[in-house]
Amino acid sequence: MFQLFKTLLDKVNDGLAPAAAGQNRYGLNDAELACVSLMLMVAHADFAGSDAELALAQQYVKREFALTDADAKAVVALAEKQATEAISLHEFTAQLKQLSYDARLTLLDSLWQQAYADGVLDPNEEAMLRKIADLLFIRHSDYIQAKLAVCG
Repeated sequence: MFQLFKTLLDKVNDGLAPAAAGQNRYGLNDAELACVSLMLMVAHADFAGSDAELALAQQYVKREFALTDADAKAVVALAEKQATEAISLHEFTAQLKQLSYDARLTLLDSLWQQAYADGVLDPNEEAMLRKIADLLFIRHSDYIQAKLAVCG
């Protein structure tokens, strides 16, 4: 009887376990999920989430990680949960500092697009992007170029 119960629990745990070490069930690693969480933190920095910002995050996840609509929605929901539970930006940027400089610039471009998705650049969004750029060791000139590329 005990063995039957243990076998049943093992099967349930196998179904809940991530696909691979460091990846969630959608195939994203911690750094990739951190990128999505940062996007959502930037989107909510103005204390107003818009459908355009949420749609942009879902499109990003779908495009970058080749996921279905349903999986992209689930990943965004998971990232949003992480973002709302986060204590600081450092939780996410600490692991992203290891990316190449070009990858960090690409991430910053995506974050600027996220901030401007609703057509308005809120000062809180801009301040958060400045902090993220600093934490990712991105040069100020590159930060400004990324801003001008999106905001004009």
